[in-house]
Amino acid sequence: MRVLLLALTLLASSPAMALSCLKPSAVRSYLEANASEDRWGAVVGRLHFDESRLPDVVGQDGRKDVELRGQLVGESLGPNGFEDPFQGGITLRVVCTGSWCGQARSGGFYLVFVKREGVRHYAIADPCESWLFENPRPRTLERLERCYRGGYCDPDEDED
Repeated sequence: MRVLLLALTLLASSPAMALSCLKPSAVRSYLEANASEDRWGAVVGRLHFDESRLPDVVGQDGRKDVELRGQLVGESLGPNGFEDPFQGGITLRVVCTGSWCGQARSGGFYLVFVKREGVRHYAIADPCESWLFENPRPRTLERLERCYRGGYCDPDEDED
C-alpha cells in the first residue's frame, strides 16, 4: 500500500501531470505582443479551418505541435478601434505542452492575436489560452482599444 501511495505521489508531482497557467487576459496578451520584437496584430472575427486535423485532447505526453491552414475574416485593431477589414489565409499553430494542447473551434468568433512571421500570419492556440479568446466581450475589446491608443492598460483588470 505504501508503494502505491508513493508512486501516486510521485506521478502527481510530475511536470507532465500539471499545467500551470495564469488566468487568460486579453490585455496581458496585448502588452506581451506589444513589447515583443515580433510583429503582432489583433483581429476580431471568424476563424475557419479543418477541425478533423486537431490533436486529441486525451492521449499520451509529448505530442507535437500541429499547423493547420485556415481563414480569418473580421476586423483588425487600428487607430479607430476594430474597424480595419481583415480577410486572409492564416496558419493555426496548435501548441501542445505535455498532455495538453491548445483548442479552437472552426467557425468560432474569436479575438485573435495574429503573429506575422515572414509573409505568413499565425494564430496560436496554446493550452493556456494566451492568444485566442473565443466570443470576446465588448468590454474586453474596449479595453484593448484603450491600450492601443495609449490609455490605461492594466493586465490584472477583471476580464469579466
